Amino acid sequence: MRTLLLLGLAGTFATSGDLLLASAVRSSNPLSFILGLALNLVGIISYSQTLALESTGIATAIFLGLNIAIVTIGSVFFFNERLSLGQIGGLITVVIGLTMIEVLT
Repeated sequence: MRTLLLLGLAGTFATSGDLLLASAVRSSNPLSFILGLALNLVGIISYSQTLALESTGIATAIFLGLNIAIVTIGSVFFFNERLSLGQIGGLITVVIGLTMIEVLT
């Protein structure tokens, strides 16, 4: 449970950082850029803590899968990006894969 919590925190910070970095690039806002980098750093530090608790492959798969899914969903809400049916299917596949990794390990 501790591993999942750390990965959730890592994913949340890294995702927030990614969204802020995207916003900074689109608006040329240096504060968003600095904040995005700081949040990404906190996310990576949280992720590194999980490596003591979980195998590298599993921790990385969960961290990156969460990050990809949440950043994609965030970009739909914050930047009004549209997803194709194939992209939606891919996200659903990622979520199913993450669930299987967590349940089966």
